[in-house]
Amino acid sequence: MLSKLSATNVKVEGGVMSEVFTAIQSSIDIVTKLRALSKTIQDADFKMLLADLSNELADAKLEVANLKTALAEAMEQNQKLSERISLKSNETPTLKEGAYSFEDQEGYFCTACYDTKQLKVRVTPLSGHFRTFGKWRCPSCKVSLS
Repeated sequence: MLSKLSATNVKVEGGVMSEVFTAIQSSIDIVTKLRALSKTIQDADFKMLLADLSNELADAKLEVANLKTALAEAMEQNQKLSERISLKSNETPTLKEGAYSFEDQEGYFCTACYDTKQLKVRVTPLSGHFRTFGKWRCPSCKVSLS
């Protein structure tokens, strides 16, 4: 029943996780009390249902722990991605000599690669007869920049 529950199909928001965990713990406490009560009752069906309930609650408690781990990992990844986005948005290139230049890095970078793929690819200077095609060449997209 609860074994079909997974981190991918459960939406968890705010303190819902701790509420679920508390509810499961309370249910386990009730099962413990029922188990003590069942010692006086000799009905086999009742004892079997009680054992099934106990197993399902244990599975649910384990799944909640797994979901807490998955949520923590997702939140950590979200934080890292947010930091990367803020760094990228603060980083504005300057166009110099036909290529991009960044304050925090030396050299020149391909405008095409940065504008289309957000990649900083350092360009190499063209020399000799190749200078008629431009001043720089990108090793990644092979564009010549002037």
